[in-house]
Amino acid sequence: MTTSDKLYDQLQQRLEQEHGMLSRELKHEMLLNTLVPSATAIENAELSELIVMAKSSFIPNLFDLAARMERVDAAVCSVKLGMYGLCVDCEEEIALEDLEQDPAQPRCSSCREHSRYHHDS
Repeated sequence: MTTSDKLYDQLQQRLEQEHGMLSRELKHEMLLNTLVPSATAIENAELSELIVMAKSSFIPNLFDLAARMERVDAAVCSVKLGMYGLCVDCEEEIALEDLEQDPAQPRCSSCREHSRYHHDS
């Protein structure tokens, strides 16, 4: 196993740990803010449903939590599909340094810069 393979394994483990933590935190915050009637309703809901509810709640910390959960969930899915570490826009490899800073980073630096240039006001 190469050094980069070990690093990818570590990044994937970090993602899975963050995914579990964020999922628990999101469910807890939704219950505290009474966005879902009961703990049972939260446990029975799909993660995507919880993310949509949290993002539409207009509660800033809940919105931010849901947005991060969405990114981490997408990264975990990319691991399962064998696409982890590839840019969602151009499919080039994302620099390991960028993934070390944020294991859920979906774009390479070039596409991030392009996106920032075209989508910032």
